[in-house]
Order: sequence, then C-alpha cells, then structure tokens
Amino acid sequence: MTRVGIIRCAAYSEKCAGYKCFPALRERTGPFAEYEDELLLIGFDTCGGCSRNEMGKIVDRAVRLRDRGAEVIHLGNCLVSACPWAQVFRDAIIKETGVPVALRTHP
Repeated sequence: MTRVGIIRCAAYSEKCAGYKCFPALRERTGPFAEYEDELLLIGFDTCGGCSRNEMGKIVDRAVRLRDRGAEVIHLGNCLVSACPWAQVFRDAIIKETGVPVALRTHP
C-alpha cells in the first residue's frame, strides 16, 4: 500500500474541494495510474498561501504529511499550473523531507 499526501493551492482551495483529485486517486487515473499497489490518502492540505518563493509554509505541511505516514506527496494540478514556484517547492520538499514529490493529481 502506498500512502499518499496531496498539497494544493491555498487560493484555489476556496473554489475547489478536490473535485478532480479525489476521483483520480480513487479510480487510479492520471498520475495515480502509475502505482501498482493500493493507495491510501494520508492527508489533503494546502500550500499555506502565496509566500513569494518562501519555502517554510509548504515544507512544514509536507513534513506533517510525512510524519503522518505519507510515502509520496503529490502537488495538485491547481498548484502546478498556477504557481510560478511549483518546481522550487517540489525541490525543497524533497530536500527537506526525503519524500518523493509527484507533479499533478489528475489528467
């Protein structure tokens, strides 16, 4: 079983409650199709709000997901497509937590 954490855009979370993320995880579509074993969602959090290239908030949330058992963290489509620092955040999370980070949550 692979334990998954999802981090999404805080601003976008006001409009979306994971309407595409959860079905993709449940139905194993998009990036979740690559996993061979069962998936368990550990947590669904936000980035913490726009921080202008500050890593602290998103890394803190990734640490919480890791400490609760996440073995991989997915950055939601909303964060990946809208945030100019998504790749920087991905790299910081990997460096600070040791947890692999996948970009996107649904097709």
